[in-house]
Amino acid sequence: MKEIAKKGHEVHVLAPYTGGETNYTLEGVNVERFHYFHPRKYEQLSGRAGMIDNVKEGFLVKIQIFTFLFFNVYYSLRKLNRMDVIHVQWPIPNGLGALFLKKLYGIPYINTIHGEEVHLSKRYHLLFALHWLVNNSSKTITNSNATRKFCLDAGLDEDKIDVIPFGVDTEFFRPLDVYKDENIFQILSVGYLIERKGFEYLIKAMPFVLKEHKQARLKIVGSGPMESKLKELIYELNLEGEVEILKNVSDEELLMIYNSADIFVLPSIVDSQGNTEGLGVVLLEAMACGLPVIGSNVGGIPDIIENNESGLLVPERDIPSLTGAILQLTTDHKLRGKLSHSSLNTVKNRFNWDHISESYIDDYNNVFD
Repeated sequence: MKEIAKKGHEVHVLAPYTGGETNYTLEGVNVERFHYFHPRKYEQLSGRAGMIDNVKEGFLVKIQIFTFLFFNVYYSLRKLNRMDVIHVQWPIPNGLGALFLKKLYGIPYINTIHGEEVHLSKRYHLLFALHWLVNNSSKTITNSNATRKFCLDAGLDEDKIDVIPFGVDTEFFRPLDVYKDENIFQILSVGYLIERKGFEYLIKAMPFVLKEHKQARLKIVGSGPMESKLKELIYELNLEGEVEILKNVSDEELLMIYNSADIFVLPSIVDSQGNTEGLGVVLLEAMACGLPVIGSNVGGIPDIIENNESGLLVPERDIPSLTGAILQLTTDHKLRGKLSHSSLNTVKNRFNWDHISESYIDDYNNVFD
């Protein structure tokens, strides 16, 4: 949206309250946060882990699903009735307000589906609602070919579904000349500490990596509900000196961490609920910093990584394959250099926000054709 605002369009964002200011402008984008529960101090549905995980925290949070839907519609009708087009992120739960705007004011809307809402719709028998919201939209965008396939498997209208990936800010995430300890081979992974990120398999691979490369170290940046379990696993495998979990870092610190690493690994899996990686934005951030990357061959990750060209793909949950890929990059300097160069070019040519914003603008214009 910041890139679209730079191109001269007026952009307004309506989003649930997660703390801080309720009205502000962010690099040309007008942002308004709405409250969805009273007393406000008990609002717990949005922010932190995200709605999908937050809703598991108790009855009070579950009630807020219904108050959220009410206030989403209320504030959409009140604040967005003069817009030319509405772009909904996550049609479930955010699409209801856009549907009312279309029915009452004739304002067209576009959806972006991130993947999890398809799995949730199936699990909670809400596919009828997803079909309803998609069928009434002018266009539905998915963040990867894998997410598009999830949509088609759920019976959504093929003609309405495009693929436009998320991107990365290549002006911020970029290669930097920073100090690296030559005595350490630094492996990095970043993400929310949940099952589908597959961090436990990366940790379990480390004893085998260390047998061949004693200078290897793993740093995982993130927080989340699996933090205690992962720390217990590190302790059980006697890896306290070789594996570190680091949380609550700023974007500037994360940029330095990317640039201080030697390789990046995203070991995502299809989790016990059928969810997986919609795209893998942290992969794009790492690649924008010039890191050679390894990713699991699941979800949208193959949209980013072409095996042996822009990175290495390994089967999910496959510790021997993951170990082999890591060890290959510890010793093959030529391959590491090739992947680093290719990953940087891939991000600049296919995943920069300036290019992606043009695709969004084309879809916005097409709703009026």
